[in-house]
Amino acid sequence: MGKALVIAFLATLLLLVATAVLLLFELASSLLHVVSLLLAGRSPHLGDFLPADPAFRLWLYLVGVYLLLLVPLSVLLVLLHGLHLARKGGDRTFPPPWDMRGRRTAVVLTALDDEAAIGGAVDEYRSLPDVGTVLVAENASGDRTAEVARQHGAQVVTVKGRGYGHTCIGGLRAALELTDAEVIVLTEGDGTFFAEDLRKLVPYLADCDLALGSRTNRELNRPGSQMDWFMAWGNLFLAFLVRLRFWDSPFLGAIQLTDVGCTFRAIRRQALERILPELSVGGMYFSPHMIMVAVRNHLSVVEAPIKFRERVGPSKGAGHSRRRAISIGWEMLKEITLR
Repeated sequence: MGKALVIAFLATLLLLVATAVLLLFELASSLLHVVSLLLAGRSPHLGDFLPADPAFRLWLYLVGVYLLLLVPLSVLLVLLHGLHLARKGGDRTFPPPWDMRGRRTAVVLTALDDEAAIGGAVDEYRSLPDVGTVLVAENASGDRTAEVARQHGAQVVTVKGRGYGHTCIGGLRAALELTDAEVIVLTEGDGTFFAEDLRKLVPYLADCDLALGSRTNRELNRPGSQMDWFMAWGNLFLAFLVRLRFWDSPFLGAIQLTDVGCTFRAIRRQALERILPELSVGGMYFSPHMIMVAVRNHLSVVEAPIKFRERVGPSKGAGHSRRRAISIGWEMLKEITLR
């Protein structure tokens, strides 16, 4: 049902946009007609201001039937279906509760040509008392990223497959193979995230499998961060689609999500071992892919607001340009809608 909800929502949105565009054209046509009458010395009547195209009126009639009849009925059926499932009892699973004291933590930093940022990022995470290992997963950088990371005490893993997703997957796999950490954190080595925010995410693992960071809180965004209105609205929109995809009537989605592109996340070791074989996206849309794989595998997922600041060095992702952001957003949309 989730895929149908996403497609229906996108179709409705497209219909509304098309109707608005057609209405503007009709109004512009009517105004031009009125202006031509005035220039000809004739007095326009009320009917001259209204769209008279029969095809457009038929379009409005069909749109009205769709929005006022089909959409409300569909929403009612979805809510009734949700109430039925709630009475039967859901298929939610809960991980065994953890005592978080003394849990070993490994941090995976993704990096590509981040020589200027990686040293400071490694130092930040290594300064935290619960972090035992910092791994830098770098994607064949052309600068001294790997060398600087080693100088600051990180283990470096060079991932052969090009692409952000491949880097994330390679780093997560290395954390399982090279460490005995019970908590594995995935984040970025560009300096945008605050290491101290681990104290917000990791405690959630006492009761859930995966804790995600969210950058869409205005008060926690620092000046110069890439999270402008375009990025924030895009992430909120795509997050809403994920909630529709995994619909749950009582809570408006099986996952309460506001940010699909945040790479700052913490996961239990057993949960990562469970989903790692299914992680396959090598591109920039890896983040929503990992979230969806986790939900499909019935992992419990929560989100917490984190701080976000200006990155060190040029962006290689959505912050690089609007065109790049739209391209990545389109790939995320396909991932959420079609898979």
